[in-house]
Amino acid sequence: MNKLVQWFYILCFFGGFSVLFMLFRTDVKKKYLNPTLESLFLHNAREFIEEVPDYSCPSNVSEDDAEDILCAERKRFLTNFKNPCWFEEVYKYDDYSAEPVSELRCFPYFHVFGVCKTGTTDLFYRLTRHPQILNNFGLLNKETWFWSWRRYGQGSYNGTKITLDEFSRIFKADEIGRTKIALNDLSQYSDLITGHGDPMDFWDHRHWREIPQNNPLSNAPRYMTPHLVKHVQPKIKLILVLREPAERASSSGASPRINHKWRLYSHYYHGGYGHSAEEFHHSVITAIHRLDECMKYSSYRSCIYGYNMTTQLHLPITASLYYIHLQEWLDVFPREQVFIIRNEDYRKDMKHSLLKLFSFLEVGDISSNLLKDIVEMPHRYETVLKNIQGSMLNETWNILVEFFEEPNRKLAAMLNDGRYLWRDTTFKFRPKKKMYRKHRPHIGPADHLRTYYEKKRKSKLNPDSVIDRFIMTSKSFGEWVEKVKQHQQQRIKAHQSVAKRPEKIYHHEKRKHEKQMSGNGAHRQNITIKMLRTVTNSSDFNKKRTGVVIRQENNPLHDRKHIQNFNNRPLKSMRKKRRVHFQK
Repeated sequence: MNKLVQWFYILCFFGGFSVLFMLFRTDVKKKYLNPTLESLFLHNAREFIEEVPDYSCPSNVSEDDAEDILCAERKRFLTNFKNPCWFEEVYKYDDYSAEPVSELRCFPYFHVFGVCKTGTTDLFYRLTRHPQILNNFGLLNKETWFWSWRRYGQGSYNGTKITLDEFSRIFKADEIGRTKIALNDLSQYSDLITGHGDPMDFWDHRHWREIPQNNPLSNAPRYMTPHLVKHVQPKIKLILVLREPAERASSSGASPRINHKWRLYSHYYHGGYGHSAEEFHHSVITAIHRLDECMKYSSYRSCIYGYNMTTQLHLPITASLYYIHLQEWLDVFPREQVFIIRNEDYRKDMKHSLLKLFSFLEVGDISSNLLKDIVEMPHRYETVLKNIQGSMLNETWNILVEFFEEPNRKLAAMLNDGRYLWRDTTFKFRPKKKMYRKHRPHIGPADHLRTYYEKKRKSKLNPDSVIDRFIMTSKSFGEWVEKVKQHQQQRIKAHQSVAKRPEKIYHHEKRKHEKQMSGNGAHRQNITIKMLRTVTNSSDFNKKRTGVVIRQENNPLHDRKHIQNFNNRPLKSMRKKRRVHFQK
């Protein structure tokens, strides 16, 4: 009996402890998942468990070196923002004597991190047409160049090394903070997100020796750009666009549906590596030969990073070795955090691809009309020199197909998807264009009209303007164009129906002119352009005086080069009249 009582008390004790634990857990859940003003500075509960770093923080890092990001303190993101944001204590106007002010800062929610010349600019431009997705203040409102270049001083003004704090200022934190929605518990939540697109981050790791945790004397890096991004933003969403390495429709194409432009070929011209198809062919042969020589003694990874083939080769061929660079990122980030898409599939069914990307970014649905406008937008960015030079040589194409066969097979095995063998692409020859003047990319009238229409839709419309009223009443771009055309036709008909008034002839000016020209030995007076036009157009005047040589206004000389023949008379007759007329 005593044992039963003891067990009963033990069970009651554990039961009460379990109830208290559940109540405490419910309070924590309410505190962090339903944020209030008191919990703004508390970061997400899922990030409480921090990974134990397997690296050390060196103490010999100077101010001239790149920022040691792996040893920097992680930011605590606000829970009532979908985008990773936080409040930073700053001093206005660098006045450290005054009290600091809280300023909202944000990191990107997503990152289009590869690959160069695969349509990333066009994709990023269409993604930011979504009402919840914002662009940034970087190049093309897309690129920051931070992770691979500018934090090491490459591509920045005067070689200045950009810090993580300056990187956060590129994103539109003020606009994210101003736009908030009210939740059921009367708290506010911002559902806007922002991102950036730096396609060189996928493959360009030339500055890995400047990361303090790496051994600069080793043949391959231990820590690279993916580790730095993971430390700053462990939950960032990554987007990767891939194309057939040798032959792909370039992001610089005039139309996203044209399939005769080359990704590596386009990158060759875009990066300024060469200026003709023959130079490209020579660079391909040289690059493949040097890689083969290096592979006799080392692996691809050691050749690319240890011997820095990225900068030594006169061709960005190492950027197309996808399986090597993708493995670096998948070793750090889980596969479900990386969205990989072929550009061929994106161009074939852009609507479906954008819907999948919006679902991956977890943004709201948009109307079918807005989605249609996004799909029908003109293509962004064009590599002009590549379009002038035409396609690569047929021999170059055969060499590249043979070279990329094995890397493509490894990529398809890594992703378990046979589409990445790119057996659905063929070579199409395109001759070189003959250019007689400086080539400029063709932008049709429809592109200008659509850009004007989009800017007007976002701005404040004027109800007194006819064009603005048409925009207000139109549901799409096509409907607005039809209304403007009808309005212009009506104006033309109304203008044609009004009879033109006959041209007035100023007879007193004609008589004054004849009187001045008839003087014996007197110099002619200056005559205004308006008087000349009126007098010489008179039929009576032309009959009486068939040829008149008139001195230009405000010209004191009677030189031959200052004489104009307003009646289109031959120069010989002009000479005779000039001699007689100026004779004293």
